Amino acid sequence: MIRSGLALEGVALRLGAFRLASIDLAVEPGEVLVLLGPNGAGKSVTLEAIAGFHRLAAGRILLGARDITDIPPERRRISLLFQNFALFPHLSAAGNVALALRAAGLAPAPARIAELLARFGVAPLAARLPELLSPGEKQRVALARALAGKPELFLFDEPFSALDAPTRASLRDSLKEFLRQAGAPSVFVTHDPVEALALADRLALLRDGAVIQSGAAADVYRAPADRLAARLLGVENILPARLVDCAGPGWRIRVGEAVLELAGSNVPHTLPSELFFCLRAEEVVLAAAAGERQSAFPSNHLAARITAIRHAGALLKISLDCGFPLIAALTEREARALNLASGVQVLVEIDPMAIRLVG
Repeated sequence: MIRSGLALEGVALRLGAFRLASIDLAVEPGEVLVLLGPNGAGKSVTLEAIAGFHRLAAGRILLGARDITDIPPERRRISLLFQNFALFPHLSAAGNVALALRAAGLAPAPARIAELLARFGVAPLAARLPELLSPGEKQRVALARALAGKPELFLFDEPFSALDAPTRASLRDSLKEFLRQAGAPSVFVTHDPVEALALADRLALLRDGAVIQSGAAADVYRAPADRLAARLLGVENILPARLVDCAGPGWRIRVGEAVLELAGSNVPHTLPSELFFCLRAEEVVLAAAAGERQSAFPSNHLAARITAIRHAGALLKISLDCGFPLIAALTEREARALNLASGVQVLVEIDPMAIRLVG
């Protein structure tokens, strides 16, 4: 158990054919734990179990000094926010926040209501009914309401999934700052790795009702435990590999027709029967094929041909053939400087420290 935080110890339950395996997770006060996984992984079921909506088959849930495993939801002092806003349609934005304050036994002081609405940029909309608000404005009001009662724990079930990208980014920043100031632990569910990494202090990857990896968000991001974890984290390059030799600190692997070097520290302690090369697209360095260039990584210096270029938000994803298929991520400015186009020959450089070998 962690003092004043949240801990799940061996939590398990069964819902029809779905089984939530023994879940062990912890989050400190002021931290955000993000549950990341595909649809059906058990993220929302885990959140609902914490909220008290499901009876556990095994394990317990601790919140600060309290064992809340068998406490009904209304007595857990938890705030839960879903993606569908759930605002009361007959109450104004201010009225929704006031109701949350009353439910928590707090006075619905106008100054406090205005402060909460202002934090999420909707103070001028205090008198409006939900039907007169945009989806983004509704979610801002819902966030203000969820945070009004000073709960001991915040739970968020994909609250930004219906919003456009700029609104999501703005709300994420506002929410994370508020949660740090509030000092209570938080659990946030998403299937979006970008959102997960923007919010998380701690990260848990779920698949088929089990946690396949958890830890500090930066550690999980840098070192996915296996190819399933890498896919959940949005790693673009995951390819079968074969070990060539492991003499000294630099290991060598064969990927397609190429032999690459990687750091021995990026290899599992126990080698699995199947090995996979794992590399993020932003770690791939491209250079013009013509002209002299001193490579920083001569052991991982490959000739390649561009097979496709596509837009992916602020970056371009460059598909390459370098003896194996590879994806690089560049800014448009970088691509223009290299005159990149389909069919163009380029040089690929890969830092051995950027490659991970996983099972």
